[in-house]
Amino acid sequence: MDNELIQGLQERINILLKDPLLNDISEKQSLQDIDTLIAIEQGHAYRIQVDRNPLDPVYVVVRQASTVQQLKKLIRLELERMEPQNKHVSWKYIWRSYCLILQGQRLIDDKAVMSQLGIRQNSVLRFSRLGHQKGQHRKAWYWYR
Repeated sequence: MDNELIQGLQERINILLKDPLLNDISEKQSLQDIDTLIAIEQGHAYRIQVDRNPLDPVYVVVRQASTVQQLKKLIRLELERMEPQNKHVSWKYIWRSYCLILQGQRLIDDKAVMSQLGIRQNSVLRFSRLGHQKGQHRKAWYWYR
């Protein structure tokens, strides 16, 4: 009985994999990846591009209710997946020194929600060096603190 159930399930999976509407889904995608694709199709998530001139851009998918902090984590995970390195990248240093920019607006508030910032499908974010405004310098950051 279990063998028949497994064969029936395998046949249904093969039928789904051959469906032309599902040709952008590979066999190795996880359930979370499929949920993300469904959210994009339903309009609950956005596929955005993070421009890293002169390097290749990074593409991430964020939900409407995601925060900037969650976006930063997705960028970190995607970069680690794209470019596995032996050397350590200090993300704390990167986010202290750089910020993301959307249409000239700096995304500094980590608790801001994506949908309220004006991020839409296929938006392009850029990395920008954080400059200091006059009279608002931070104190030096030392390793021994």
